[in-house]
Amino acid sequence: MSVPYPSSDGGISVELGKNPSVPGSGSGKVDLFPIANQDFQKIKTLKDLALRNITLAQFPVVKAWRDKLFAPEGTPEICDELPRLLTEFLRRPENQALPPYTRRAKALQHIFANKTAIVKADDLLPGQTATSFVGPVVYADTIGYCIWPELKTVTTRAQNPFKIRPEVADRLNREIFPFWLEQKPVQELARYSDYDSAGYENRDRVAGSYPPSIDPPLRKRAGQTPKAQELMERVAFFLSDKATCVSHTVPDFERVLKYGFDGLIERARQDIANGVAATAQQIEFLEGVIAVYDGAKIYAQHLAEAAVQAGNQELAAICRKVPAQPAETLHEALAVVWICYHLLLQENTNFGFSIGRLDQILNPFYLADWQKLDGATAQDDYSRRAVELVSHFFLHCSDHVPLSTSGSETLFAGSGSNQALTVGGTRYENSQVVDAVNDMTYIILKATEILSIRDPNVHARYHRDVHHRDAQGKPLPTEVMDPYLRRICQVNILTRATPALHGDAAVVPAMASYYAAHTGISAEEALADAYDYTSIGCIEENAAHKHYGNTGSTLMVLPAVLELALYGGKHRSDGVAVKSPNLFYGDARYTTQPLTAIDTMQAFIEAFKFQLNEMARHVVQCNNYFGRFYEQSRQSPFLSGLFTGPTNTPDSDGASFRDVSAGGAKYNSAGIAVIGLADVIDSFCVLDTLVFAGKISAGELLAAMQADFDENTLQPKSAWKAFLARVQNWLHPEDVPLSLPNLSKERLKQIKEMVRLAPKYGAGVDQTPGGIYNNATAVKYTHLLTEMLQEVFAQYRTHRGGRYLPGYWSMTNHAGFGMLTKATPNGRRSGESFASGITPCPGVVKANGEPVNLLDHMLSVTSVNANTVQNGYTYNLSLTTRDRGHFEEDTELFSRYMKAFADQNGVLVQMCVSSINDLVAADRAATAAGQSGAGEAEHKALEPFKDLMIRVAGYSAYFVTLSPQMRKEIIQRANFGLDTGAEQHTLNAI
Repeated sequence: MSVPYPSSDGGISVELGKNPSVPGSGSGKVDLFPIANQDFQKIKTLKDLALRNITLAQFPVVKAWRDKLFAPEGTPEICDELPRLLTEFLRRPENQALPPYTRRAKALQHIFANKTAIVKADDLLPGQTATSFVGPVVYADTIGYCIWPELKTVTTRAQNPFKIRPEVADRLNREIFPFWLEQKPVQELARYSDYDSAGYENRDRVAGSYPPSIDPPLRKRAGQTPKAQELMERVAFFLSDKATCVSHTVPDFERVLKYGFDGLIERARQDIANGVAATAQQIEFLEGVIAVYDGAKIYAQHLAEAAVQAGNQELAAICRKVPAQPAETLHEALAVVWICYHLLLQENTNFGFSIGRLDQILNPFYLADWQKLDGATAQDDYSRRAVELVSHFFLHCSDHVPLSTSGSETLFAGSGSNQALTVGGTRYENSQVVDAVNDMTYIILKATEILSIRDPNVHARYHRDVHHRDAQGKPLPTEVMDPYLRRICQVNILTRATPALHGDAAVVPAMASYYAAHTGISAEEALADAYDYTSIGCIEENAAHKHYGNTGSTLMVLPAVLELALYGGKHRSDGVAVKSPNLFYGDARYTTQPLTAIDTMQAFIEAFKFQLNEMARHVVQCNNYFGRFYEQSRQSPFLSGLFTGPTNTPDSDGASFRDVSAGGAKYNSAGIAVIGLADVIDSFCVLDTLVFAGKISAGELLAAMQADFDENTLQPKSAWKAFLARVQNWLHPEDVPLSLPNLSKERLKQIKEMVRLAPKYGAGVDQTPGGIYNNATAVKYTHLLTEMLQEVFAQYRTHRGGRYLPGYWSMTNHAGFGMLTKATPNGRRSGESFASGITPCPGVVKANGEPVNLLDHMLSVTSVNANTVQNGYTYNLSLTTRDRGHFEEDTELFSRYMKAFADQNGVLVQMCVSSINDLVAADRAATAAGQSGAGEAEHKALEPFKDLMIRVAGYSAYFVTLSPQMRKEIIQRANFGLDTGAEQHTLNAI
């Protein structure tokens, strides 16, 4: 089995046959083929869109920095600067006495003004997120204190250890964390406070086709833990990110580039002086925004001083000017973006905080610089300089990682900060859709290619009609691939995992319909804003700096809802016998009929929808409950000052003068990331075609699940074990197991085979009655479930206003949640991973047992209506290319598949271009190096795989940093040969 090609200068070099071996150094290099610029009206400065004359070797500082990321120096080191400065400010009694919003703003001003300014002699951009080379940032006012019990063990844990200096550990242990025990983060503040949802205003502005909004009532006294919070803390049902972060959004860097902080401060002061900010609360808000702007200016001056000390006069001059004043050059513009970005990470958690359409932001500066140069040589050199500047920006974005405990490593192992960066796509100008691909698009793609690193999380937007045209604007023949798509696919093969691809034709109408439902927003304005969407965090799509979507507000486990429908509102973790408690109310009644008492598939669907409504109500209660305390205690004045809605600019009016955490943004929503969709679709297919078709009984299916689909568990109990079971049942009747049929081994084998051949999501969209490949049942339940989830959540309003929007992306938690979930009707065994994102389950076959092919898989996904996934979805497509001699042919084939995905209204596809054997070899090396007692040989064997980048479920990660469970899940995913479209697991033994 052949493997993909590495970058010409970055990335690992691996060439494995069917018997994996250690990669040889220097093997596998590949020469880029050129992609000619055919339209100099659009791309003005680049002859070759692949920029093959630019290599990583030309940037020694960049190369050394990248190498260091994968060396021992790249092990993240915990930095306590942020919690130390915040604690220092809040310890002062005079600061504790300040009004809450003023206290928060002044605290951030103090942090900005006292943050260590780090500039090195060879830096092109100033400052670092933390003081360490790579730093997990400790957000003590959310859940940073959770690392407290692990301060002595975090350096030696097997998976993703952190370094920590003894003095840092001592300060955290003795000074910082004890203070925050008394301060109470959001989750505990909510628990120990009175709460009544009826006491809060309705901020919802969404109407149109949406039903009247519901804020599910919740009332409790201080010290009580509401059921919604209790369920969240059990982890197996849903998790609310509101307790930890609200970072899933994109700020407005352009206003700082255009006006500078001085211009923004002047406008805010005018709004106060002129009475435009009319209330005391609005004035306090603006004064808070001014305070953080001032703090950012002080920090920039400190950066200038540090640059002088380092002998970096160029950066010193830049920091004396920006971000206080408007930017004029590409270098200044990138400095502004980086300074603002890493200061925003002092205010908001570094998880899902995204960068936006960087090529659209930077291109005017790049062109202005380029046009001032004389001669082709100087201009070519400047294009190379632009790649170098962007490469420095990428590497700066790698200077921070989320702070993860050993427990969170199970759910989120290997995740970076998920800082999405978007290129390409389209814009809406003068009532026309226009191509937005520009020179900086290709410069950013070049940096992506030569670095091949995890952060930032790069995404490319593609419009099936707009981009598939020639220089004269005429549609290209079907068999001809446009240069932009070819370059995206070329980069993807070289990096193995990035960029992901969004389909504008599917995404824009879905987002525009939501925006147009807002009071006061015309259809034209909604469309223009939707065309300016950007990827958020993993893969979610929001209008840049206008839509505060908090897209990662909740992760909900859909198979938990399925379980409640199977067992009448009871969950196996609590017992599912007649006297066992139901999940939501705690008494013994069935809230819907259990499967054994249901006669029709329609009745089961109704039971499922009832349980989904119950779960959704608790999800919303929890998010709104936490959100209202977040609004009171952890506001975001800096983000609010860099967002459309809360504040005015010198040439805009109509601001709400309200923090983004309180609904100040132009558009608001909350995202629900639904986990395990494919497992539930396939389970519905099994129930419909086997149970309610009379081929197996409900009891037999539940008995097969109880046996974990394993014939070896059917051994009869010994007399002693049977006696102990009877005693246990007498003492605890609520734990009495269900009375289910006794399956023979032969009958269980028959059931397993029928389940394997039942209709499945991923087996195609053929709906020909009686046809050999008819998969109409799976198509039916794909639509039914996604539409049901959209309908259920769209009725609920968030605490900020706006609605709850479902999407399907799972990071690595589909593996973590799977570990907590017993067997499911689709044949998935206890503890196994759920399918990732919206991707079909592994091992899917057609009804006659034939393997699925790539188009079956892809068209099953694109059949999902984009209007039902307004919080985005991630389709994880794993491919195996041929040898490097077929690089150009493989790129062409890759492009055709990506064009097919976009043509069929696909929302997002992310590609993992690695062979199965390649992954198996890396997994073996990681497992050996992670064993206690692993020596130099094992760690040396791991070295070639350290930068093997993989696409997980919404972001890229380094494969060997993932948990063993997650590595296994990725290896088991359907993997298709690019040249044949055949599923590789069916062709090659692992």
